[in-house]
Order: sequence, then C-alpha cells, then structure tokens
Amino acid sequence: MAEARGRPLWLRVRSRRIVLAMEAEAHAALGQGDAAAALASLETLTGRYRWHAPVETLLFRRAARPTDEATAAALLRGIAAGEGFRRHHRAYAAVSLAYRAAASGDQALARELQGGLERAVAELEADPATLRCRRRNRENRLKRLISSRAALLHLALLLNDLQSLAAIGPWAHALLARLDFDRLPADVSLRLMSNFGRCLALQAPAAPQDLRLDLERLVAEAARPRHRRSRAPEDHLGFLEGLLADLESGAPLLAILNVDTPELRAGLGAFWQAAGQGQGA
Repeated sequence: MAEARGRPLWLRVRSRRIVLAMEAEAHAALGQGDAAAALASLETLTGRYRWHAPVETLLFRRAARPTDEATAAALLRGIAAGEGFRRHHRAYAAVSLAYRAAASGDQALARELQGGLERAVAELEADPATLRCRRRNRENRLKRLISSRAALLHLALLLNDLQSLAAIGPWAHALLARLDFDRLPADVSLRLMSNFGRCLALQAPAAPQDLRLDLERLVAEAARPRHRRSRAPEDHLGFLEGLLADLESGAPLLAILNVDTPELRAGLGAFWQAAGQGQGA
C-alpha cells in the first residue's frame, strides 16, 4: 500500500491546534532529554495527522537535533525503528546513525546497522521503479538507495570489510549504465551526484579508466542547464570535478569520506592497497 504523502485540507484545518500542541510537546521533551516522549508525539504527528515537518527537520537539519549525544542517538534509533514513521524517515535515520558510528568509531553500532541497511538496499534494488522514481528529493527511492550505499561504504571502512568495499565500485558502475537521468527530477539527479561519485570512486585501484569515464558522465550531467534552478546547498559539480582532478593526478581520493577520521583513512588506505593487489574480492 502506498504511503500517505501529506494531509488533506480538512485534516490540516481541523487538527491545527492539536498539531501545534504536539510539536511543542516533542520540542520540550527533547529539551529535557526525554527521547521516548518526543518520539511518541512525533510518531503520532506523522502517522495519524500526516504532519511530517517536525521529524523531517530533525532528520535533515543536524543543528535542530538535541545537543546531548545520548538523546540525539536515542531519537535517531527510535525513528529508524518506529513503524509509524514513513519509510524514508526510517531509512535516513539509519543513515544518520551510520555516520555517527563512523565518526565515533563505534564498531558495535556499525555492525548493528550494516545488515539492516544492506536489506533496505536490496529491497530498493528489487523494485524496477526505483530507477525512474519521480518523487521529490527526500522521498526519492533512487536517492535513498545511493545515500544508503554511501553510508554502507563508511561502515565497511570502519569495519575493515574489504569484501563489501570491493563490491561497491562495480555496483555503482553497473547502476550508472542503467540510468537515464532524464527520467528523474532534475533536482534529485543533481543531489545524488556526490554520493554516487563516492561509490564509483572505489573502482579506482582496479578500474581507473572505467571510473574516469563514469565521473566524466556525472560531470556532464551535473553541468546541464536543467540543474541551474536547483537549490542544493552542496557544490556537486565542483565535488565531481575535484574527484576527476585527484584521479588524474594520482592523489588519494580522500574526498569520498563524508566523515574524515584517522580510522576511516586507514581503512581506505588498506582497501586501496588490497584492491590494487587484487585481494579485495
């Protein structure tokens, strides 16, 4: 069954006072470090009232999350596990947790998340409509697929999972060969570019020519006039051009790290060495 994407007009009018009160309750609970109470309000808002703004603000604006680390982690865990939240809410909560694990070096959390993200990726790949999804950025299935795979890249680096890392570059190369960017919303096409480039970059040790051609295709797409109206805050075109320049110069492709820590750099170095010697698979 398709998920409800927004509130009908009658529900917006009749529930305004309730929605505002529950938003205030969630905000107050988070301020007091009570993630469970906040989650109860947020799940009711998004499930019963189809009011998604509060949870999406917490998911997609890091500055809006609690400054207390334990409360923020509990919030993300609750969203990722909450059946009342929408699929993309749960998915991006798991992605955010993955980057928290990568940044903190929490290998136990990384192992906990890896299996669930892999299953989510497999489910998206099994849906042929993923490659031509017309939904907006946050709801777009292809964008979610690539975001999830980029998060898995970082978890595999932390866990020194060379087998998983070795599979990501060829996976991205095959996915790119199947894509027709004109079948996707222009804004979505642009916003997925950097994480796509990160995944493709893992081809560097074994297939640098394939990587060069793939990045050139992404650069050409990102430079098209159809993307000029995008309000994406990141410079995706600049990022891809930088990857190409690093590839040409032989510089380490450290730009692929969304989270840059000594542990992840070491993991990337180990992967480059193993893959260059044909040991990654």
